[in-house]
Amino acid sequence: MLQVSIITQEDSFVIPNNIELLLKENGINIISIYTVGKGAMTKKRGLFIKGFGFCQSAKMGTLTVATKLINGLDLLFFGKLPCAKKSIKAVAKKHRILYGFLPSICSHDTMEELQKQNLDLIISFSAPCIFPPELLALPKHGCLNLHCSLLPLYAGLLPSFWTLYHGEKTGGATVHYMDDKIDNGDILGQVSVDITDCESMYQVIRKTKQVGGKLMIDILRQIGSGTVQAMPNISSKENYFTWPTVEQMRNFRKKGGRLI
Repeated sequence: MLQVSIITQEDSFVIPNNIELLLKENGINIISIYTVGKGAMTKKRGLFIKGFGFCQSAKMGTLTVATKLINGLDLLFFGKLPCAKKSIKAVAKKHRILYGFLPSICSHDTMEELQKQNLDLIISFSAPCIFPPELLALPKHGCLNLHCSLLPLYAGLLPSFWTLYHGEKTGGATVHYMDDKIDNGDILGQVSVDITDCESMYQVIRKTKQVGGKLMIDILRQIGSGTVQAMPNISSKENYFTWPTVEQMRNFRKKGGRLI
């Protein structure tokens, strides 16, 4: 039985369902779930409004508010609403798993708490931070990350934007070991997905995170059976992307691209 902790960012769309899938899997015991910081869309709200305009940003905001309202009602009724869970905390509460918000991944208290859990693995679902060396060395089988591109291509931030911006027809997801650099560790598995039917970042995010959640389960099965094989992740500066500029977002819109 793999003893697992999950470190992620708050998400209302796909990550809660991916955690639910892990909870249904035999051989995996999720001991704890932690969120770190705010989601990318929340932190860069002003950038998205400038780049995508008020209407697109408002649509995304309305969807986010709606999911939070559903989550609030679900928590009010003790998790008994017949709907998919819309927050990380709701999933943890439903399954009686230790949940916490980590102001800092590097704090002494965080390390002490995780050390007590005798972990085999730490799984990052889009955790918005670099893990320090002492955290990377803590679990028996290391730390895994799900990144929603076919690494080493489109490492870094917002692969959902950059794949569409460059007219890619294929996106995907990668599960890899984590090291002290972003999206840089050895690759354990990848899956590609057709994104020609995706016109918005939101559609790409949902599609790639959904296949990524299933890929994570497959990799955990391989780790449990001792059959997992790592491949080199040959990264370079040319493959790494950061936040797009307002001008790049506006150019994307002119080509018909959308936030949602």
